Amino acid sequence: IFRCSDCGEFLQCRKCCLERHSMMPLHFLKVWNGGHWTNITLKALGLVYQLGHQGGPCETPNLVVRTLVVIDTKGVHTIRYRRCGCARSDNMNHVDEFIRNAWYPATATDPDTCATFRVLEVFRLLNVVGNVNAHDFVTVLERLTSGVGSTGMVKDRYKAFLRMARQFAWLQGLLRAGCGHNPKGIAATQPGETAVDCWGCPHDGRNLASNWREVDPKYSYLYRTIVALDANFKLKNRIRTNERDDPPLGPGWGAWVDPARYKEHLKKYIAENDVSTCIAFAALAQKETRNTTGLRVSGVGAAVCARHECVRPNGMGDLQKGERYANMDFIAMSSVAGFDGMELTFSYDIACQWAKNLHERIRKLPEDLQLDFDSIHFQTGLPVWHASSHEAQCANLNSLSFLPGVGKTDGEGIERLWAELNAFAYHTKHMGLGHRADTLDDKINYHNWMKNLGQAHALRRKLLVAIAERTKQVAAWKEVNKSVPLEVRSAWQERVDAFLADRSLPNPYLLSAKDGPTEADIRADLKNDEEKAASTGGAALHGTSATAFLTAGLQLEDTQRRIKAEIAGSTLVTADRQSKIQESRMALLAKLRPFRALQQIYTPSAIAAMERMERSRNPDAPPVKAENLRLFLPSDLTEAERATCRDGLPEMEAKLREAQCGDALVTLRARLHAKRHVLYWKGGGNVGGQHGATRANSLVGQISDRINATASKYNQARNALLKLKGANYAPYFKPLKDSDLTLDADVKEDDAAAKKKLSLIAAGKGGRTPRHIAGTSRTVLSWIWASRGALDPDESDLHDLALRVEWARAKARKTRWDEEVHILREEM
Repeated sequence: IFRCSDCGEFLQCRKCCLERHSMMPLHFLKVWNGGHWTNITLKALGLVYQLGHQGGPCETPNLVVRTLVVIDTKGVHTIRYRRCGCARSDNMNHVDEFIRNAWYPATATDPDTCATFRVLEVFRLLNVVGNVNAHDFVTVLERLTSGVGSTGMVKDRYKAFLRMARQFAWLQGLLRAGCGHNPKGIAATQPGETAVDCWGCPHDGRNLASNWREVDPKYSYLYRTIVALDANFKLKNRIRTNERDDPPLGPGWGAWVDPARYKEHLKKYIAENDVSTCIAFAALAQKETRNTTGLRVSGVGAAVCARHECVRPNGMGDLQKGERYANMDFIAMSSVAGFDGMELTFSYDIACQWAKNLHERIRKLPEDLQLDFDSIHFQTGLPVWHASSHEAQCANLNSLSFLPGVGKTDGEGIERLWAELNAFAYHTKHMGLGHRADTLDDKINYHNWMKNLGQAHALRRKLLVAIAERTKQVAAWKEVNKSVPLEVRSAWQERVDAFLADRSLPNPYLLSAKDGPTEADIRADLKNDEEKAASTGGAALHGTSATAFLTAGLQLEDTQRRIKAEIAGSTLVTADRQSKIQESRMALLAKLRPFRALQQIYTPSAIAAMERMERSRNPDAPPVKAENLRLFLPSDLTEAERATCRDGLPEMEAKLREAQCGDALVTLRARLHAKRHVLYWKGGGNVGGQHGATRANSLVGQISDRINATASKYNQARNALLKLKGANYAPYFKPLKDSDLTLDADVKEDDAAAKKKLSLIAAGKGGRTPRHIAGTSRTVLSWIWASRGALDPDESDLHDLALRVEWARAKARKTRWDEEVHILREEM
């Protein structure tokens, strides 16, 4: 008695079982042995499957019975079969017969292993959707076949399955692209032809009106192609000692650049020097320091359509050592090869550097990859979120937020692609280059396909958000606009128009900056004044000048701050650190002694004040630590005590203190930008493993400690300045609080909530789109970005300057949202 769970839980005899399964040879049976059910195969029952007739009878079958291992979704089967010998299979070889039966052979000659199309399709979907690798998949099939797996009961067919799965997925790509219809065969497939193209990007002859080139120039942005560039350092590939030649099955036919042309191009740029002038963003500087030991590929560069997040055909290539121009130029231009549009924008997180000399570099590429810059409107910009990691001048100059014609494209969609592809980083790390390329190509095609399928729903939801936000921004713009006189608005508009035409002009979206004199400048001026006095008969009261005396006092004060910062730092105080702190205290005391001797000459009242303080101190109290000792500079003295100081000494300290405040704010702004950049770099997939994360966290802690130390220096210098000059002096130097330590880029725009909704829709997240979008509170710009040294002294009225910047930004927001509505309607 037999039963087959695949057919149903009913009993049947041997004869009926064989007749029933003559066309279903891939079922598992059980037989009753008198005590319990045991497994048995159709092969053991004597079934011989007839090829060419899907198991049906053949008039003249081949008499030779062969054994075949067939991998199916329920397990690994071993069957017996005969080939067809009738006219139906004339001129057919083994491969043709297996393919006709929906079985894919492992080899082209005398195959003894096949996989059903069904199992290959299931694996491909599990691979591209769930990141299931071939080894785990085959192991599951072996366990389904037998609990002991491949240890003896089941044939080990992992390597054969790996080969079949790779070939099948590649052939499916050719099938979807229609390459088999080419009269010259698949060998005539063109670069990028098997890639799944984006449905929403403009394609002449496919989704554009026949007269689209005749559009009014003010609406030409509707047909602009926007491409996002970026690099990913998770998708590495290791050098293998037993490496064999492993080319991709279709070199350059899909998302990857042609490997042969790419390698030939890179040979010309073995030693390339890329120079960054945007100090706050150090991607280029890091390129030579990334760990590439044992790697032949340190990452990948990619180009995607920035609005719909589909990888462009020929838009991906391997990186050998960091994010070099030679690599990224070739990838970028390959992704737009044959471009026939009128407007093209590239979004790139180092666009400020990449765009420099780009035209000259492009002319060195193969001729078919060179853009005709004279016939198109070409521009580059920074992704909106990444722009905040750049210096303020750079961010406001290059951010997509202020580029006309891009709508509310944020340029960040490529990061969501990396989130998907990074799941493949581990099991592609040790693959051959060809296998890796084919695997990622298949994943990318699936990614593009799903993005295309979701466009209708996503575009509708985006349009609802954009229409609501446009209404809100138009109303906000009118409020700002009506508060400005007409002649002033006209002047401001001329300034904006001039800047958009020539970006070397002053930026209307930015509070212009010009730093004041530094502490070093003031010291030099004071020293010059003393030299002039000496040349006219004056002389220093001591071998040390008054400027040197004050400088020594400020240096001692700085040493005290450093000791306090070291004690209060973010890292654990170890025995070694405690020893270094003690050494710093001893060095401070050694320098303090000669300074006290000078005070008897320059500030004699300071000596009397120290004696009074010492008499009043509790004799049982522990001695004051070096970092807490009062230095008794002129600012530490009362007004009556300062009267005994050398003529002009308090005024000299006041000048130095004012310069200290300005210096501290400049340093503070730079370090805040540096911290933002490190946090971005750490969170952008550039740090891998616990060791790397620990180092990155340590770096963030070090920068935070320096920010706190600089803030302490500012507050101390400001307090001294106000003691010397009065409480109402220098109102632009305000008390510095923890809440003031924010970036200018941390200010939330009025449309921040709507921009976030657009990005969530693009990522396929978020629920129903509400009819009305709640606004977001604005983070007030910290005064440190509008202080002296942050603003141009030539701008006489801070209120008018801030209003002009807000007016320009409000108009930019209104214009971008209006563009977004028009672009979305065109895409739909």
